Amino acid sequence: MSAGAALGTVLLAYLPAAVSPGPNFVLIAHTAAAGTRRTALAVALGVVAAGGLLAAVAVFGLGTLLAHTPWLATALRVVCGAYLAWLGIRLWLRARAPESAPPEAHGSAFRQGVVSNLTNPKAAAFFGSVLTAALPPGEPVEIKVAAVALIVVVSTAWHLSVALLFSAPATQRWYEHAKPALNRVVGTILVALGLALAATP
Repeated sequence: MSAGAALGTVLLAYLPAAVSPGPNFVLIAHTAAAGTRRTALAVALGVVAAGGLLAAVAVFGLGTLLAHTPWLATALRVVCGAYLAWLGIRLWLRARAPESAPPEAHGSAFRQGVVSNLTNPKAAAFFGSVLTAALPPGEPVEIKVAAVALIVVVSTAWHLSVALLFSAPATQRWYEHAKPALNRVVGTILVALGLALAATP
């Protein structure tokens, strides 16, 4: 397969997965609407960084570690599911609380974005199966590197756009009125996703 065809296949496979709503979208949009633009951008960059890591792991075949150590894969799934559920419960408990972001929250927001993507079952499914099928192991190293770079670029463009859109003043004013109900809806989604991830064999 030519380099152009290989990268085109990767792009066509990744783009729908990137833009379809999931835990990352929910987290970035909620952070942007509830907090500051800088915090939302930090979460988005954390999601991008984790996506680049997952892509590199999948493309260079290191993901076989989890395939050969089922207990580790199970432990990670349970821990990740518990984390998502904890985020959802916290949103429920703070549904009517005023939003507050300490100055050091941006580093924390970046880490939250990283953990969100690393624990995202949709990301795990894509990078663990779809990407490896779209980019066979026999492809040259330079094409694999280019594929990872392409995924990072597309992910950056999409997730930063979400952060910028939802942190717009008009969106934040709407969120201020809808916050209690919206936080409970988002919290419920995160709890459901966490429980489903932890329970999936």
